[in-house]
Amino acid sequence: GTMNVAFAITQLYSSAQTVTEVPEGMTWLGNTFELAGNPVAYGVVLMVALYLATWFWLRDTASGRHVYAVGNNPEATRLIGIPTDRVLLGVYVLAGLFYGIASLLSVARTGVGDPNGGQTENLDAITAVVLGGTSLFGGRGVVLGTLAGAIVVGVLRNGLTLMGVSSVYQVLITGILVIVAVTVDQLSRKGGR
Repeated sequence: GTMNVAFAITQLYSSAQTVTEVPEGMTWLGNTFELAGNPVAYGVVLMVALYLATWFWLRDTASGRHVYAVGNNPEATRLIGIPTDRVLLGVYVLAGLFYGIASLLSVARTGVGDPNGGQTENLDAITAVVLGGTSLFGGRGVVLGTLAGAIVVGVLRNGLTLMGVSSVYQVLITGILVIVAVTVDQLSRKGGR
């Protein structure tokens, strides 16, 4: 619902045209600096900082543990006095913030505002999370696993692009990866019972 509304608004605002005159302040995250003789984008530094901050928050704070508890069993979490609605709202707000940052990173990387851009990123994000070990059925998952999954998806996408594989087939392959990962997760859950 909300994603479709946002997509429609961007189409209407931009008249479905790519915005090529992006303010320089929105592209600096795509710039690089030298680290041990290698170029590193500022956006990569931001991504690593966000992963580390999220990892610390989920692992070492009470509110982070509440997120895992709500994901594992929301009813039991509510019964012991944790405000599950507030935890869920906080997670959704944080997710929205991260989506906004990801959008800024996309603009910084490409130098344009494309209202049609990012159409497959939802699938890539789900694939990264599932490959990283997060269960779509709740209660399991770690931030560093998600980072590993994101690296796998990124390497896969780049490799397929370098091989000249059509974007349609890339989406197909990514979808198959999600199905396989969810199937393995479901089978492991049944085996653990």
